[in-house]
Amino acid sequence: MGTIKDIDTHLNSCTYHLVPCTNECGAMIRRSSLKTHLTDTCLERIVKCQYCKQRGTYQQITSSSHFDECPDLPIQCSNEGCNEKILRRSLASHNETCPKAIIPCEYNTIGCNKKMKRKEQEKHNEESMKQHLDIAMKKIDALQVTVLLPRKHVLKLNEYTELKEEEEGWSSPGFYTSPGGYKMLLRVYPNGLCTGKGTGTHVSCFIRLEAGEYDDTLEWPFQGEVTIELLNQLEDKNHKKITISFNESTPDTSKQRLWEDIRAGGWGCSQFISHEELDYDLFTNCQYLKDDSLYFRVSVKVTSITKPWLTSAK
Repeated sequence: MGTIKDIDTHLNSCTYHLVPCTNECGAMIRRSSLKTHLTDTCLERIVKCQYCKQRGTYQQITSSSHFDECPDLPIQCSNEGCNEKILRRSLASHNETCPKAIIPCEYNTIGCNKKMKRKEQEKHNEESMKQHLDIAMKKIDALQVTVLLPRKHVLKLNEYTELKEEEEGWSSPGFYTSPGGYKMLLRVYPNGLCTGKGTGTHVSCFIRLEAGEYDDTLEWPFQGEVTIELLNQLEDKNHKKITISFNESTPDTSKQRLWEDIRAGGWGCSQFISHEELDYDLFTNCQYLKDDSLYFRVSVKVTSITKPWLTSAK
């Protein structure tokens, strides 16, 4: 109670008077509750993430967008039977050692197709020792000759953005797998192969066999393995890689098959890498696309046999 002339002075200190939040969240609060509002309930108050300690408004830090990216958020391991919770930044390294992760047999490259939990690998190797040896011997007998490239071919794709926007493909210069070997080229579609699943979302990569100078002295169809790597331009690791296997049953690898249209673009992957993965990744220190360019490395292991009665011809 008081005189009317003192009302303005009273309102400046009245504990029941509604005042705007000083954090500008839009709320009108009783003066007596303002301090509690600013520290406990205001959506614009500054808080720290309990995991990564990043500072921001309460609304930002508690949003799903932050928790979807928080590097220190504990996440349940996705491997069945593993109950560990791992920091998001450590998930990849954990999966490389998790005993419950499903992995292929370490002898899968010679033909053992068994898959098992990592903790069962040693037992499998002991029980399958004879089988692995038999497979290896058969593979050696079948291959007879293995020719390795003396070097790997590094190829640069320029003007990525223009090729992507115009939905055009890019072909590398032709290269030989070795002196006197098979001729190949790398075919890349920055915006995905128009007839493939990666259209508009992925970079597509394919290896194509070309007619070469030494084809008459080589065995057909081509047999071996071709590895395509998209290189991380920041350091020598975390390269994106696929390996394509060619054997006697692989169709369309004969020199008689000439690739004259996009439907016969070679062998590879229409969803080699997503467009989002090309940009800089802080946690892996990885950047595939830099200065509007991509670098590819192609290596080839040839297991086909040459025709010895023709290779010495001048």
